[in-house]
Amino acid sequence: MKKQVGSQASFWTRARVAFACVVFAATALVGSNCKSDDTANLAANTNRQANAGAPRVTITSKPAAQQPRQQQTALETVPPEVWEAEIQAVDGSPFRLSDFKDKVVVLDLWATWCAPCRLEIPHLVDLTKEYAGKGVEVIGLTTEDPKADAETVRDFAKEFNINYRLGWARRDLAVTLMNGNTSIPQTFVIAPGGRIVTKFRGFSDRIPDMIRAAIDKAQDKTGD
Repeated sequence: MKKQVGSQASFWTRARVAFACVVFAATALVGSNCKSDDTANLAANTNRQANAGAPRVTITSKPAAQQPRQQQTALETVPPEVWEAEIQAVDGSPFRLSDFKDKVVVLDLWATWCAPCRLEIPHLVDLTKEYAGKGVEVIGLTTEDPKADAETVRDFAKEFNINYRLGWARRDLAVTLMNGNTSIPQTFVIAPGGRIVTKFRGFSDRIPDMIRAAIDKAQDKTGD
């Protein structure tokens, strides 16, 4: 019996304990974003998509099966076709990201059915209040259907006291920004002129402060 106890103790070396902690932490973060298996669920504003219907999307609780995919190069700036694209507001007139070219833009891709998005939104509400009049524009683009989900999104905005600009994420716009990864929320901090300072996928308690740091960096005109 003593020999078995000694053997077990020697197995749990510091290195193995540390590795186990890392594995546990990584597993705990899996539920921090929502995943769509098909980007066709994004609002396309086309008759073809309206007729076909949007496939269901699910919130993953475990990693999806690994599939080979082409390595994507990280976006350094908002592509012109996105920067100048007309976006339909949930309520109000259409707008473009380029309308805010002189501001830092915090851009959030989200949906009402996404649990991590619901956790992030109150922090975006707080950010909007905190940076009011300080050259920062918070924008939320929902990936839902502007025809089928309009009432749901409006009710959600009232329930969560959303005080920032909301629009519908056109499919082409969202796919370009997502750049090969369809998990949401995806939150971008964009410097004046369209340079992407940083991008966050999913949500954790650390992200709001990281967004603040990225805003400060975006406002720093002396460079990175």
